[in-house]
Formats: sequence, C-alpha cells, structure tokens
Amino acid sequence: MKYRGYPGRDKVTLFVVDACLIAVAAVAGWYLPTGQMDHGSHQVLELLVVAPTFLAAMYVCNMYNLAAGHGLGMFVKVLVAVGTASAFCDGFFHVFRWKNATYYWSLGLCMVVAPVATHAWRRVYFHSARRLRTPEKLVVVGSARDAEILNAAIDQVRPRYSVVGMLGVEAERPASAPLRPIAAAGVGVAALASYGAGTAVAMAREATTMTSVMEPTAPAAAEENVTDLGAASSENLLEVVATRDVKVVVVRSDAMTLELAGVLTRLRFSGIQVYSLLDFCMRVSEEIPLEILNEFWLSVADGFDLLQARFFRRVKRLADLLLASVGLVLALPLMLLAGVAIRLTSPGPVLFRQRRVGWMGRPFELLKFRSMQMEAEREGPQWAAVDDPRVTAVGKILRKTHFDELPQMINVLRGQMSFVGPRPERPEFVGLLNDSISFYHLRHYVLPGITGWAQVNYPYGASLEDARRKLQYDLYYVCNASPLLDLRTLLRTARVALFRQGSR
Repeated sequence: MKYRGYPGRDKVTLFVVDACLIAVAAVAGWYLPTGQMDHGSHQVLELLVVAPTFLAAMYVCNMYNLAAGHGLGMFVKVLVAVGTASAFCDGFFHVFRWKNATYYWSLGLCMVVAPVATHAWRRVYFHSARRLRTPEKLVVVGSARDAEILNAAIDQVRPRYSVVGMLGVEAERPASAPLRPIAAAGVGVAALASYGAGTAVAMAREATTMTSVMEPTAPAAAEENVTDLGAASSENLLEVVATRDVKVVVVRSDAMTLELAGVLTRLRFSGIQVYSLLDFCMRVSEEIPLEILNEFWLSVADGFDLLQARFFRRVKRLADLLLASVGLVLALPLMLLAGVAIRLTSPGPVLFRQRRVGWMGRPFELLKFRSMQMEAEREGPQWAAVDDPRVTAVGKILRKTHFDELPQMINVLRGQMSFVGPRPERPEFVGLLNDSISFYHLRHYVLPGITGWAQVNYPYGASLEDARRKLQYDLYYVCNASPLLDLRTLLRTARVALFRQGSR
C-alpha cells in the first residue's frame, strides 16, 4: 500500500492546477501571434520541457509546503521559481537551437501569467479550505501514549484530523526502548575509547539518559491532554462513533480482539476509515515511529518494493548511471576549481577517502572533497559539530554548498551507492548505533545514497537522538521507495543546496 493520502491530496490539487495554468499560458502564446496553431508537434515538445521545468522550480522553492501560506513571501517564491525556470528553458532551447516566434510568446506569457495566476489561485484555495473544511474527528483505540504519538504525527498547522479521545485497552503495550543503554548493549569503556574522548562521553551519557526518557510508562502529561472515552469495548466504540460523529478510527494492533475486529469491519464497510496506529502515523507524517514499530508489522507490511521488485531496482540503477555520468561531465569545471582551491589553501590530498558501511553491511571507500585539516581525528572518530573548528576555510564553502559530495558520483558509477538512499555511516559508529537503536540494521538492506529522505526532512544531526529520528525517515523510504519518492527527494535536495540548509 502506498501512502498517498493527506497532505498529498492538497498538494496534488495545487500541482494539477499549476500545471493547467502553465499549459494554458503556453498554448495562448502559440495562438496569439498568428491566430492559429502552427507546428503542433514542435509546440508540444516545447510544452514537455517548459511545464515540468516550471513545476520543478516551484517545488524546489517550497511552493507546495502547506504551512508556507499564501502571503507576500509566497509571491516572492513564485517570482524566484518562474525566473529560474525561464532562464533554464531559454538556455536549454538556445543550446538545442529550438527557438521560433511562438516560443518567445509562449515563454513570455508563462513568465507573466504564472506568478499572478498561481499566487491568486493559492489565496482562493487556502481561503476556501479554511472556511469550508473542518477536521475529521478521530478516535484512538489504545493508550494515552498512543494518542500522544498520533497527535505528534498529525500536521498541527493545517490539520485534517482532530483527535476526540481514546478508548483504553486493558493491557498496555509492552514498554519498548528504541534507544538502549550502551553498557547494557555490551559496549564497554574500552570500546568507547575508540570514538574519541568527547564523543564517547557524550554518546554514553545520551544513550543512558534517553532510555529512561523514551520508556512509554504512565505519561502523566499525556493523560491530561487526551480525553478518556472509557474502555475499548464494542458497545462503547459504536456509541462513541455515533454520538461524536467520528470518521476515523485508529487502533493499536496488539489491542485488537476478535469482537473488536468484527465491529471495526462493520464500521469500515459503513464508511468509517479504519487504520492501524503505525500505518496511520506513517501515512500522515511520512516517517515510521520507532516507538511503535515491531517485528510483526515488518514481517507483514505492504511496500518494500526496492527489496523485492527486480524491475524497479534495474530502473533505479540505470537512472543512477545516467545521472552520475551527466553529473560528472557538468560538474567537472566546479570539481577542478574545488580541487585547485583545496590544494592551494591546505596541505594534504584533494580527495578524502573514508570507509563507510554500504549495502548488506559491506564496507566501501567513500569519496569526498577534503574539507577538514589533515589531523582532524587525531583523538579518534568524531561526528561533525556546528562551526566545527577542524573545517578549513575552503571546506566551509564546500560544505555549505554541498560541493564536497560531488566525488560520490564516482561511488555511484561503481555501484557502491545510489543517488537516493540512506546516508552511509562509518563502521565505528554503526556498531554503536546497531547496539543502541532498534532496527538500525534495516537501513543497510538498500544501497546508501548521496542524498536521502532523512537528509531532506531532518536537520543535520550528530547525536543518538538525531540518528534515531533519521532512521524513522530512512525506514519510511525503504518501505515506500518509488521513482516518485526519489524525484521528490532529489528536488528537495536541490532546495536544501540552494538555500544552504542542513550542512555542517
């Protein structure tokens, strides 16, 4: 099952109307100069370049972020997106000598109409959505902690769902600990010494502290925020659904009984939406909460096509080869310039080679432009930090622009990496993370990537909690990998690179 629900519905609506507006402007540009349509096939090919370019630029400029609103800031983003797309199209058609009179009219109208029309359309849409749409009422069958987890997954800016309360179950879910104490996991002081003194102490303290924080035991604050609707009996569930106009029921899998399953089936066939807690959280937040993840769900869940579908893997590999080949050719001048700058400003090699853990846990040598001093890890392996003093002057620029990652396209050509996938981690850290975070090893069942779903959705982090949050996004990618998700990730990566987010 692919999770294409809200907020995808609103985003798809905005996307489709934007595409129609651009198409109308392009067609009008063909017709206005002569009053008739000439060279139809030629103009259709123009549209196949112009429309995707404009839409991609609008996506990169974050115009499909529902929380961004429709004010002056959004209008500025529209202008930036349209200007960038127009410049790209003009360059593309100039290189391929694909210009005629209708082309200028078509592109000109797109430049004039798109900013005004898309901005006005968003104002109308968001205004009507606020007035006409009310959140669907939702009830949770589980515990107060389950309701809090679900509340955290729901978009609080433009919520489609409103949690009316919970129906409690007799037995609480067994306490899970996605973060386990390092000592209990068998990582002793001697092993920690190899991570560098500062890193070792911080990670050990954090892992021990966070275990107690993550224990889902009697959350007092949660119980105050969630209305208790009584026991999760079949009679009570039917009454709550009927009297409170509930449209969605979310149930914890291990809270299901045969009697309750029969009632939920009746509700589902009468038009009520019924979801398991984990599926619903994944659907609305586009990550998999580790706190409620279990082996049973992993063994029967839909998805994971990247692990099973041979055709999809081959298409992904061909796309990687094409992108890496073209990317290396286009980036060659920048790479030469970066290499010269590194050589002139700091002693040492231009390329930085580092062992990383790849597919199925196999180590490989990752290539990057060197951005740190030669003796950056004389005290042992360490995670990067904000304003890391080990970074050179040129390295700061390379990291901010993400140009230091360009040599990894060679890793892609070698088959060691993909363009999109979980970021590869160092073997020294993987052992600790495997012992400290449940299900961390699952991210190694797909090729690591130059960019990933976690990287474009979560800020750069250097702690166990950061690694845990990123794993939730990585597992979502492994479960829902598709060409569309890869495209979304690449476009978001362009946004991160252009607006210099998430780098250290």
